[in-house]
Amino acid sequence: MRILSLATMVLASGWVWADTPDTSPATPDAVTAGRSQTSVQMDSPADPDRFGNLPRLVWDDAGRVVTAPARWDSSDWLKAGGAVLAIGTALALDRSTEQEMAKHRTASADRFAKAVQNLGGTPSVLIAGGTWLAGVAFKDPEIRATGVDTMATMGIAQLLLAIPLKEITGRSRPSADKGTHDFHPFGGGQSFPSGHTTQAFALASVLAEHADTPWVSGLSYGLAGLVGVARIEQRQHFLSDVVAGGLIGTFVGKTVVRYNQSRRSDAGSKLAMSFTPMIQPGGYGVSLALKF
Repeated sequence: MRILSLATMVLASGWVWADTPDTSPATPDAVTAGRSQTSVQMDSPADPDRFGNLPRLVWDDAGRVVTAPARWDSSDWLKAGGAVLAIGTALALDRSTEQEMAKHRTASADRFAKAVQNLGGTPSVLIAGGTWLAGVAFKDPEIRATGVDTMATMGIAQLLLAIPLKEITGRSRPSADKGTHDFHPFGGGQSFPSGHTTQAFALASVLAEHADTPWVSGLSYGLAGLVGVARIEQRQHFLSDVVAGGLIGTFVGKTVVRYNQSRRSDAGSKLAMSFTPMIQPGGYGVSLALKF
């Protein structure tokens, strides 16, 4: 970003305009006037991450997610087809995966799963909020943007996709012992998709997009994957529930981050202009600042 400052101060003569120099002695009032400067902001770039703009930001992000298929090209539809195929394959493997998990279930594995699954619950929300607060406290726009995108992604992924799908499919959890294909739309089942996995992958995808570093991406998605495994181990979800949750969280996260980053870029590239009337003994003028 470049700052072009055009300062035009007229005392005896000047660039913009000048009054005839006053040769009379400066009065106290004139000296006081010379010290006071009034700054008027004519136009400033919109800050999408400003607290007051967050409701509008989330609303726009939700619209972007919902209408995403309308902007897909052939490669995007191919990816969507791959996602459907992945869920279908997982459905076919639900029973065998559950059986294998039951064979290797131990007390230590149970303790580990209970600890890891929390990454897809309240702690992930605290991480998102803490990231935003850290960005505000340290005045770091990138950290602040990461927190904003994480909170927006979690809210949209859960409220717009995961929770409605749970109600629509009404799939029974493995712990209910009703089999892998017990679906009763709007019947109260809460298994498909996995909400914990959705949230874990929402966090992972946002961190990976912002960091754009292989080790961060690997660690983020690896931990999110462990959340999904933990939910299967705890008999709260089938494999297909976890796969669906991971795909939802990742899709929403990537969509939100890329859209918001483009908005931040647009906001930063807008022309901002401010001017400061300046009055001093013997003349007056204006200071003009342009930021683009």
